[in-house]
Amino acid sequence: MAAEPMDIRMARLEGAYERITARLAGVEREVAALRADVGAQFAEQHRRVDVQFYWLLTLVLGSILIPVLRDLAR
Repeated sequence: MAAEPMDIRMARLEGAYERITARLAGVEREVAALRADVGAQFAEQHRRVDVQFYWLLTLVLGSILIPVLRDLAR
């Protein structure tokens, strides 16, 4: 008789472990999706910074080169 409650307890624990495993798998999927979203956003921001840098570089170099070329043309 004492073995029967132990079997029931073990079955409950096994069921609980299975539910925990399923929940952890769900959490792992959510973390992977979040990591992919953050990576995509980071890549987009990096692209935007690159574009802004090249525009700024063009403006700075243009503001330096245009007067120099104008003076050389005289």
